[in-house]
Amino acid sequence: MTQITKRAENPLPDDQNQLANALLSHDIRSALSGIVSASQALESAGLAGDHAAQLAQIHTAALYINDLLGVAAEEPGSVPVAELEPLLAQLEAFWGPEAARKGLRFSLARKGSIPGALRLPKVDFMRVFNNIIGNALKFSSSGALDMRLARVENGALLIEVVDDGPGFSDGAQAKLFSLRGRPEGAEAEGSGLGLFIARELLEKAGAEIKAENRPSGGARVSVLFPEDLLIAAEKPVAKPKTGLPDLSHLRILLAEDNPTNQLVATQMLTKMNATVESAADGVEALAAFERGDFNLGLIDIEMPRKSGLEVLREMRARGDEKAKTTLLALTAYVLPEHRDRIMAAGADGIIAKPLTDIAAFGNAILVVTGAPEAGGATVPQAANPDADIQMDVYDGLKEIIGPASMRELLGKVQSDLAEVREGVQDGVAAKDAGPIRASTHILISVAGAFGAVNLQHLAEALNATAKTGDWARIVPEAARCQQGISDVLRFVNSELGSLES
Repeated sequence: MTQITKRAENPLPDDQNQLANALLSHDIRSALSGIVSASQALESAGLAGDHAAQLAQIHTAALYINDLLGVAAEEPGSVPVAELEPLLAQLEAFWGPEAARKGLRFSLARKGSIPGALRLPKVDFMRVFNNIIGNALKFSSSGALDMRLARVENGALLIEVVDDGPGFSDGAQAKLFSLRGRPEGAEAEGSGLGLFIARELLEKAGAEIKAENRPSGGARVSVLFPEDLLIAAEKPVAKPKTGLPDLSHLRILLAEDNPTNQLVATQMLTKMNATVESAADGVEALAAFERGDFNLGLIDIEMPRKSGLEVLREMRARGDEKAKTTLLALTAYVLPEHRDRIMAAGADGIIAKPLTDIAAFGNAILVVTGAPEAGGATVPQAANPDADIQMDVYDGLKEIIGPASMRELLGKVQSDLAEVREGVQDGVAAKDAGPIRASTHILISVAGAFGAVNLQHLAEALNATAKTGDWARIVPEAARCQQGISDVLRFVNSELGSLES
């Protein structure tokens, strides 16, 4: 029999209500403490792949609920402060696995001097960006989802969430930021409250929000925190002006079939004093491994004749001292299922391509090889979100490898881009997804190697769509990708002219 609970005729006095709420909050916090402790214990057990990512989500969700409970316990008149780095880490831990499950790449980039905190309740910050990122993820089916932080000219902090989804429809744009502003006939589930809640919380704090479609496709939601809401970091982390990780003790076998990627990696490793021998495919890599004496192998996973997975397995199956050589996989695909297969094949770790930060690359190697780090901490750099080329990555690479090597690199990029464009054209003409997938796989690495981030995203989106066989989507995405290649080629041609003059 269904029981109906009636409203009490005589509600509890205020002090008794406060006691009841305090007891409930205490009990929930006790339960959450158990969840957090258990998740930390499991993290220390070394779970991998999907399990580790799911565990991080549980941990992050528990911390968020704990923060929500803390809102009611705040002292009257206290100044709310949202420390940025811990909150950004929570967003990355929660939404990264969600994006990966949809085949999307989630990234978080910072440019310039980022404040340590904001004069804003941390729960409000999380509510705002959970809603914005959740909306972007809901409507995106391929490509990338990026969160970017940068200081603008007036000292304000700009935070943008950019996606490669379909953008806002006319119906959605007419109701953006409205209460229950969900357009009629919308396919994705939801109440239409997310952006309304975000705007209300931000306006209360004195910040601004806007949403728009990007010219290159997808959507951008921008939040601007004025300078008076920013609190400077007590110990800002700065990129060192001099000094890089020292790899002089390492003799490295680099197995990489793409000439552009091989050049970039070799220049970086040489700049850090490593001795490098290169192999252009899996068969060459095994032959070099047989005749040489290496203490580190950097193995690209996608190679002709023998794949990186085959190379890893054969190196580990030798049964001699060489089988114990430290092996790191290089790959542009770092979804949990890929990681599991790579680690099962015998890799000691994975380094994601493209390689855009020389110090991060070197330190990742040192962590696995057991040598101490050198050169200090680095800050990931970003560029103008509307730029075709991420200029801080490009300029940093030019400084590292020098003008002569930069000319050689750009010449290889020219050749690669022309070959990729032809492959995409041939695939579209023949209604054959194979050449498109092969060409865009190359393009993802080549574009990322010198900072062509928008083109990299277009290649990722087309690569994912080509797997669906849906030509109504493949053809327009291929056209966007080809236009992106043309735009980048213009930049490359211009740079080559300036380097040769």
